[in-house]
Amino acid sequence: MAIEANEISEIFSPALNEEYVGRFQCLVKRFGKVFPNYRDLLIKQEIAATEDGIPNDDFEGLRYITALRVLYDLTQQGWGLEVKNNTELHLTMHTENSNDKEYIRHRLSTERKAQFKVDSTLRFIAYMERVRVYHGREISIKNLIGSRDALIQAIQNEQRVVDPYLQLVTHSIDKQTGYRDTDIWRYFRYTWSIPYKSMPGRNLFYLVRDRAQEFHPVIGIFALGNSVLNLTVRDNEIGWTVDSVRAALERKASKEISTQEVSQTNGKTVTSKRTRYLETEEGHIARITAYSRQTMDVLLRNLKNAINDIYVRDLGYHRGTKYPSEKTINELKSLYEELREQAIDNKKTARVTDWEGETKEILFKKKRAFELAKLLDAMRWFNHFKCDSHTKWLEAMVKNEQGRKAINVALVANRKTKIGSNMMEIIVCGAIPPYNELLGGKLVSILACSPIVIRDYTDKYKHQVSEIASRMKGKRVIRDSRLAFLGTTSLYSLGSSQYNRIKVPITEDFTLQFKKMGITEGYGTVYFSKETTDAMMHLLELQDGGRRINHVFGEGTSPRFRLISRGLSIIGIKADAFLKHYSPRIVYSMELASNTNEFLLGYTDELDYPFDITSDEDVRAKTQDMIEYWYERWMSKRLQTVDIIQRLQSFTPESIILSYTR
Repeated sequence: MAIEANEISEIFSPALNEEYVGRFQCLVKRFGKVFPNYRDLLIKQEIAATEDGIPNDDFEGLRYITALRVLYDLTQQGWGLEVKNNTELHLTMHTENSNDKEYIRHRLSTERKAQFKVDSTLRFIAYMERVRVYHGREISIKNLIGSRDALIQAIQNEQRVVDPYLQLVTHSIDKQTGYRDTDIWRYFRYTWSIPYKSMPGRNLFYLVRDRAQEFHPVIGIFALGNSVLNLTVRDNEIGWTVDSVRAALERKASKEISTQEVSQTNGKTVTSKRTRYLETEEGHIARITAYSRQTMDVLLRNLKNAINDIYVRDLGYHRGTKYPSEKTINELKSLYEELREQAIDNKKTARVTDWEGETKEILFKKKRAFELAKLLDAMRWFNHFKCDSHTKWLEAMVKNEQGRKAINVALVANRKTKIGSNMMEIIVCGAIPPYNELLGGKLVSILACSPIVIRDYTDKYKHQVSEIASRMKGKRVIRDSRLAFLGTTSLYSLGSSQYNRIKVPITEDFTLQFKKMGITEGYGTVYFSKETTDAMMHLLELQDGGRRINHVFGEGTSPRFRLISRGLSIIGIKADAFLKHYSPRIVYSMELASNTNEFLLGYTDELDYPFDITSDEDVRAKTQDMIEYWYERWMSKRLQTVDIIQRLQSFTPESIILSYTR
């Protein structure tokens, strides 16, 4: 990949046989002879011509078609085509647009528009917009869009403008309109610029509604979904990376850089660096001594707990082995490789009753062998570096490559349990017009972290069996379901106005706050169409002799991401180059308890919430306090800082009705 000022360039040279290399080069030559806006049509024509002439099991022909579909999708997402040396194709991306909201929306628009071509989606939209009679009154989705006139009247009469409340989506019938709450949420989600996709795993969906108006229109919507397993800026901040462990061992200091002009040198300057220590040498030693002891104890406990969570009777390992041998570890690795080749066309078992039988299936025996080998190898290196001083023990491991790998395995062992149980991501969050003019987005963001949501999460998942953990252990496992942490990312690199400056005091000594953790560019699969992913799946099936990606528990995280990564690889295209968003995003966090970080690191099993989660009265009262805080802190001030009447008057329901805007 070539990276120049404000431009990224990547060669696009798919791995094809001689016949299709020739066809591709002819296509590239044609690119060089036509205007850029005509090239998309050439790609579509070549796809159609190739599909007409090959059977369904022609691997080389299908690989060529898949490469062309990938190329077409990339052109729709802002990649430009540049022909060099007559037959060499380069894709370019101008990164100066990465901060432009309209440009990002354009990149997302292709898949968003595609979802509105699906018949079931079109029928759903028509159903929601069609006028129907409910309890003797004509109703449509328009009744759930806030009335600008009612808002204006309340403002002018100095009445309470909105009366928000939170509604968990439970597939129930809405008393105000007769629609299912899931359909209400889904309709308004389709109005987002980001394409709508259902999310597997743990989910909570909410409507924020306005009791002050008839039909209780929707102020905003939000949803919580599973947290991503690896997010460097988040993991560094929490203390879940080797780099964060290394940093904790260093003496706390601030580095100051100053520039000074040198006299009699025609303005030349010199730069000096100065380190100012923030703790004494004795204080540093005392701190890292305590930190090292606590950290090593937790890391070793993480490894032991993870090993105990694996069914080992058929893996040739005896529990209680203090010093695992390299021979045992290599045997497990060999078993994994043997089983990996057999793990094809995995099926999901519905309503499992025999967890021991499930764990002996090839897919999970393979997974158990791999995990156990990794954990035992880490334990072996912990034993190798062990000494009387916890500080020297930890420092020695941090300085050694194998030691660092072992620490990372122990950190990940804890991280996986916390991410799967005690952390969630805000995957949808925003206001529905006209409430966006009243800073409804901030209200929705605040309520996503409210005691009601924390309580709902605990109640929903406190008895849920963890399917992967149960299959790994060979017995029923129920994970802890206390919510400790929420994370989210901005869509735009400039941040999110609805998350900025949110600080909500809950008690005298605890404030909920959206905290900026850092910036990530990240990877994603939103830019590849269904036609392209179907072609990738077919190609991989022909290569593997069956399906390795079956959306079955235990195969791995993010099936779509794995499908596209493998799909790009099989056509000879670098996955890293085209899975990056190339639009920096800000990562936010919200700690829901006063000791969230200590809990996530494994230093304590208790969570200190700023409310009594067992008291419905306290949960509701604290949530209402958050609503009132928003009303006074943001909404009321909004009425004084902008011409809110004029803004509301410019709003029409048709501006968000999907039949008008899609």
